[in-house]
Amino acid sequence: MVKVACSLAAALLLVSSGAAYSRSQAKPTTLVWAKGEIFAFAQDGNHFAWASYGTGDRSDCARQVRIGLLSSKQQKLVTKRTGPTCNSRDRFRSGIYEDMPVFALAGERALWTMEGFKVTKETPVSYQYPVAVSHSGTRDVALKSYEHDPSKEDGDVLVGISGDSSTLVYGVTTVGGSPNCRDDDTCVISGGGVFRVVGTSEVAVPGAPPPAMLAASGNSVAIVVAERVLDWSDVLSGLPAHVTVIDAVTGASIGSFSPKERPTAIAFAPSVVAVLESIVSGTKAGAQIEFYTPAGALLRTVAVPLWPTGLSTTNTRAVFRVGKSIRTVSVATGEITTVATSAATPIGLSIEGKRVAWAENVKIHGVLRGRIRAITVR
Repeated sequence: MVKVACSLAAALLLVSSGAAYSRSQAKPTTLVWAKGEIFAFAQDGNHFAWASYGTGDRSDCARQVRIGLLSSKQQKLVTKRTGPTCNSRDRFRSGIYEDMPVFALAGERALWTMEGFKVTKETPVSYQYPVAVSHSGTRDVALKSYEHDPSKEDGDVLVGISGDSSTLVYGVTTVGGSPNCRDDDTCVISGGGVFRVVGTSEVAVPGAPPPAMLAASGNSVAIVVAERVLDWSDVLSGLPAHVTVIDAVTGASIGSFSPKERPTAIAFAPSVVAVLESIVSGTKAGAQIEFYTPAGALLRTVAVPLWPTGLSTTNTRAVFRVGKSIRTVSVATGEITTVATSAATPIGLSIEGKRVAWAENVKIHGVLRGRIRAITVR
């Protein structure tokens, strides 16, 4: 990314869009400090959760997940020593792309993804699997594992997870073609779907298409349909893209629409679906957020600065970031407000009601530690 070019293009985009920018007078507060570095963060209602790395102490797990209550600021370690997270040879999975969620929270239940490698018949095989946990119930349990064996024609890719209220979902897209399809650019989407986590198992959402990305809200899920493959693991929307909103239990259709540009992230609230899009026209680049109703009616299009990420939304405002600058945008007016500047790269940026929260890692006496920050927006 060319920072100078980005800044100039962003400035021109702001002038042309007429969007208003102002800075909130409120200041972020620290909700909790982690012992080690935070890898992922999520919030939902009165609950918040984070995944972190251990401190290196022998008695400390290499990877940990905690769920806390905002009302009491109590937190609970939900990964057990004998579980798939603590000292496994596998690792927390990083997203294929920056906005790909790898950690989700639905009330007191959390979901994250792990990844690893093994050798089968002298062939290196990669695999990924979701891990589910509950604050008051079961500790971390590994769900179904999805593999990519280069010697086989088809392989599965975990393409995102999401949670809200009582719904935890994750998406799987099957990439097919010859074993060498990634080398000759002939890989195709051959299947996939969306799975809802129920207890320590998963149930397929009836009729759900293979997703490129997804977002849950209440009992519904918004899906950007996977229609193209750039690399074996890089599944993308079509051009134009297609978004479908369905009931996460029955699979019944709620609505659908086609974003005007290429989606890079999707967020979902009960009455609003927000789509972050990149715009490429010749040698010019830009970005925008489109707001739709779940039924598919376009509410508003708002131009935003280049390289936005971290999209999250409520019915009234969305939040995103550009670098360390955290900004909200009004669904009703399109007004953009800078609400905070983080000390380090924001992790898991999201909005819940009027609370914008994120995690960041900062050095304290030379040691990198994670903290969770929040600010109340007006």
